[in-house]
Amino acid sequence: MVMKKVTIIAHRGGFLPEGPIPKVQNKYTIPENTLEAFKRALENKWAVETDVREWEDSDFALIHDSNTVRISNYPQFKISTLDELCQLASRYIKNEQVPFIAFQIKRGSNPKSGAEIGRVVAKKMEQYNLKDSILFDATLEEAQILYQEFPWLNLSVSVGEENYSPTIYTPDQALGRKFTSSYTSVWADEWKIPGSIYNERLLKNLRRAFSGRIDVVSPELHYNENHPLSQDLEKLIEFWKEIIRWNIADGICTDYPTALNSIS
Repeated sequence: MVMKKVTIIAHRGGFLPEGPIPKVQNKYTIPENTLEAFKRALENKWAVETDVREWEDSDFALIHDSNTVRISNYPQFKISTLDELCQLASRYIKNEQVPFIAFQIKRGSNPKSGAEIGRVVAKKMEQYNLKDSILFDATLEEAQILYQEFPWLNLSVSVGEENYSPTIYTPDQALGRKFTSSYTSVWADEWKIPGSIYNERLLKNLRRAFSGRIDVVSPELHYNENHPLSQDLEKLIEFWKEIIRWNIADGICTDYPTALNSIS
């Protein structure tokens, strides 16, 4: 059996220090979702996960929160735009090796913002030759719209143990025909209940149902939800090794890209 090379996906870029964001955000030397963080990830040949939302002057900013309060302590760094990241990533295209970006839709008060952000991201993927990247956290209705307009677009369905938000679907929902015909890939995201999503049988079922990627969210991203693995790096390393051993996942999104890099 040929083992997959698991993609290291740096959550919100290669920020420093590494670790669960609620623990390190007041110690940043390189803040999340900045060009400096993205460049660090790309220099290390890691993929990037980032958040896209509508911003001032009809621009599209890469920021997790709906305001700048949490990152206002770092005035020397500025919020990145979608264009800036795509321009940066395009400079790392070498010998048909293309940077991989996982774009997450972040909604504002505009009920149509999900589909609108999806359209903009898809057009930027085309413009900057980043069509192998993915878009996730589109609702089923948004995915159906985007699939019709961009049939090549890699849409990942967010799969969690419960419907924690309107964009997170349970495995039973995601394995239904409406989902497998609108999404190509899976963003596997276990929030609180160990083994509910991260089990070999379920990941194999998802692998059979979807033609595209299966990416796994590392538990420390749910530090605030108290996932049992979220606070212990040694346990996380053992978890990553198990995911890699199953040989199903294409990528792991983590706040510890250097540690994952050391074993993958």
